[in-house]
Amino acid sequence: MKVSKEQAAEHHQSIIEAAAQSFRENGFDGVSVSDIMRKARLTHGAFYGHFGSKSALAAAACRFAFDERLGGWTNDVSLSDYLDRYVSVLHRDKRGRGCPMAAFASDISRQHKTVQKEYEAGVSRYRERIASWLSKTGSNKAARDADASTILATMVGSIVLARSTFSNGPLSARILTETRSVIASRFGV
Repeated sequence: MKVSKEQAAEHHQSIIEAAAQSFRENGFDGVSVSDIMRKARLTHGAFYGHFGSKSALAAAACRFAFDERLGGWTNDVSLSDYLDRYVSVLHRDKRGRGCPMAAFASDISRQHKTVQKEYEAGVSRYRERIASWLSKTGSNKAARDADASTILATMVGSIVLARSTFSNGPLSARILTETRSVIASRFGV
């Protein structure tokens, strides 16, 4: 059955969204194309009409995940407010809708170069966003860039560690609480 261009575009987007969530939940290698297509409510055979390979889908899903997360960080949300949401139990527990930096950190070096490039571009965009918020502090560019890198690594690392110690609830929560406190005291956010 032939689908309209609008339906094809909707299907394409559904596949990307299903993949972005599935990859964040289970890793790139922990989910198959069949799983993604089932989640998108499409047939496995329809996949190759949209993507040439799983790596091509992974790159698109990675880009989408970064766009989705950064899109939620509007200009009226302060860096402090964003960090309160990022370094949190809710974010730790919502892996499939969470930040792709934390979700993909341990897998990305084993992925195709196109996926790695999308990841690197997303990390750069996050870093630039943090640096732009820090520019309001009046510090020089070199200091802002260094601080942005430190904040970024700290916030992502806290989620990775909190998720990896989830079975020890008090330790996991303590990692988040203490990390947020240190970022606040060290950087004033």
